[in-house]
Amino acid sequence: MIAALNYSFLILNYMKLFDVYPLFDVNIVKGKGCHVWDDKGQEYLDLYGGHAVISIGHAHPHYVETISKQVATLGFYSNSVINKLQQEVADRLGAISGYDDYQLFLINSGAEANENALKLASFYNGRTRVISFAKAFHGRTSLAVEVSENPKINMNPKVPISEIGTATSGITVARQLWSERYTTIITSIRASNSVLYTS
Repeated sequence: MIAALNYSFLILNYMKLFDVYPLFDVNIVKGKGCHVWDDKGQEYLDLYGGHAVISIGHAHPHYVETISKQVATLGFYSNSVINKLQQEVADRLGAISGYDDYQLFLINSGAEANENALKLASFYNGRTRVISFAKAFHGRTSLAVEVSENPKINMNPKVPISEIGTATSGITVARQLWSERYTTIITSIRASNSVLYTS
């Protein structure tokens, strides 16, 4: 028992984080509004708009209060039971967007959203090809990587249910779309926003 405890302590002590991409030598420790601070007290104007971002600023009082209250009640539970908060979100999004006759699929990340959107599109339209813009980033799930022509993340491009067509101009996209052979995924400059076009 003691040996096992010591061993697990050594593993935790020496475990390294996986190198996903090079890191800037900045340790952000605090945020308020549109500013963040590093561990040396340096203040930065935060213009970051990438993954896992809620664009309401850091430590927004309403957000902090609402999240704290919810986590103190129930932090998480499975989608296999009724959760009326999810329906409230769907109702509010439907009313705000004007698409209340649509269905809402709640998910954790942009990569998962893209993965599932591509699968749903292929079920819906039966298409076997996907257009994606050259060097676009759609996430790190298997299908999201497969529709990325970027060799930095797609080391072995063999799309199992699709054939990638890359588009570098709007004219190329339009021609391929009107040929009615493709589903198209477009991820904008902000990494978390994607649009999936099917017809």
